[in-house]
Amino acid sequence: MSITRLALVRHGRTDWNRRGLLQGSTDVPLDEVGRGQARAVARVLETAVWDTVVTSPLSRAHDTGRIVAAHLGIAVAGTIPDLIERTYGAAEGLTRADAEQRWPGGDFPGLEPLAAVAVRGLHTLGEIVAAHQGCRVVVIAHGALIRAVLDRLSPTPAPRIVNGAVSELEWSGRWTVRSVNRTAPPA
Repeated sequence: MSITRLALVRHGRTDWNRRGLLQGSTDVPLDEVGRGQARAVARVLETAVWDTVVTSPLSRAHDTGRIVAAHLGIAVAGTIPDLIERTYGAAEGLTRADAEQRWPGGDFPGLEPLAAVAVRGLHTLGEIVAAHQGCRVVVIAHGALIRAVLDRLSPTPAPRIVNGAVSELEWSGRWTVRSVNRTAPPA
């Protein structure tokens, strides 16, 4: 059986990340720090050979993917709709504290259940593996999706996934988590 390696990368920072606002499916672009984080991700990944990049359709992920792909000299194979971030519904654009004050217990109207995010994420990663068997694929996605997937695949809870972090998975008939939240050392 061939081994497929995935590098799950959280997109670079946005202004909403800087301000602590829930983004979810709102399309917020990278800021200058986020573009620098994308270049740093590329430096982390350049220690291995990668075959292609796939991204969420949100611009912060797609732009991170374009920067990484250009640095690595590979193509962005496309965007995959189900890599999109968890939907926070009515809470998007608010801080978590403000949202929880409005909706105690965190039950925001329109909030996508975390269990559904994990199922969607694992299914989508399975589709990526099927389409790229035996390859090394950089997958640019979002923090909640990556964390939900890692929580399902690891015996211990995953940490908060930081902007520009790389978490590696391997598929060889079953999933193996190889690393979590790897970032470039300060320049």
